[in-house]
Amino acid sequence: MSRIFCVLIITSLLALLPSGYSSAQENQPALIEVGENDSPFLLERKLTLPFFTSKASKVISIIENRIEATTTALTDLATTFESIRSRQEIIEKSLENVAVLLLERIEEAEKIMVGRAEKLENIEEADKVRLQKDKKKYENIETIMKLANSNDWVCPVSNTVKFYDSWNENRPRGIHRGVDLVGFYGADLYAPVDGEITFFWDSVGGKSFRLIAETGDYYFGTHLYHYGKKSGKVSAGDVIGQLGAGGNATGPHLHFEFHAGPIGRGNEVNPYQIVNRRCTNRIPIEMPLNHTEEEERGKYMFSYGNFEWD
Repeated sequence: MSRIFCVLIITSLLALLPSGYSSAQENQPALIEVGENDSPFLLERKLTLPFFTSKASKVISIIENRIEATTTALTDLATTFESIRSRQEIIEKSLENVAVLLLERIEEAEKIMVGRAEKLENIEEADKVRLQKDKKKYENIETIMKLANSNDWVCPVSNTVKFYDSWNENRPRGIHRGVDLVGFYGADLYAPVDGEITFFWDSVGGKSFRLIAETGDYYFGTHLYHYGKKSGKVSAGDVIGQLGAGGNATGPHLHFEFHAGPIGRGNEVNPYQIVNRRCTNRIPIEMPLNHTEEEERGKYMFSYGNFEWD
């Protein structure tokens, strides 16, 4: 609303007033009083129309200023909303691009997997067997190293022992697939780990045991003199029997085998590294068990081939 238009409206209203309006109102008090003395809203009775017009002009100016300020604020608010909308469009577009890129990566990964599957199908059977053997070999090595460094693994023979790495050694009755722990006749035998133990008679080794750990590791021992307890749950370190020379043994010892889990029985692994690390009360294989500290070890040196422990 322009200032001229406002003045015209007020002038028209004044023109409509009766001619005797001014003279009739001369003796009456002020019409209205708003704000302080210097406020443009302070309207007092005047004898002349120009004073009233000037006051109205100031009010119109204030209204125009406030309208202009409100218009500016609304314009700024509209600009802000437009900026927010533009940013939202940019974000939505970016999310669409990310989704498309992700789908492309998934498709590429699926193509790679399909390609690998096709290549594996084309590998010769001999290569598949070799790869499977290599995989099992590395897993077995990891298992052996873990047990060899475990403080929870217990040497299965008490007191002084002696042994050497006889894995795959040719024996009169075939290839040797364990380690022979030579000890005193009747020495206690311990469960090396927690697990389920079963005692039974073996046609070759006589009194024997098998122990299956929670991991699936399978232990086998034979040539026992006595069973130490009934079959069932055992904890590492429990007495499970006494060392003997039963079956086809030529001297008191424990034939000890280890089959790595989770495959367990049939997955034979050389247990030498484990017993070598955990059976610390050990003497050289050449020395008799009842040796004295003063004896010279050299006089007991001779070839491993003179031993026929089964």
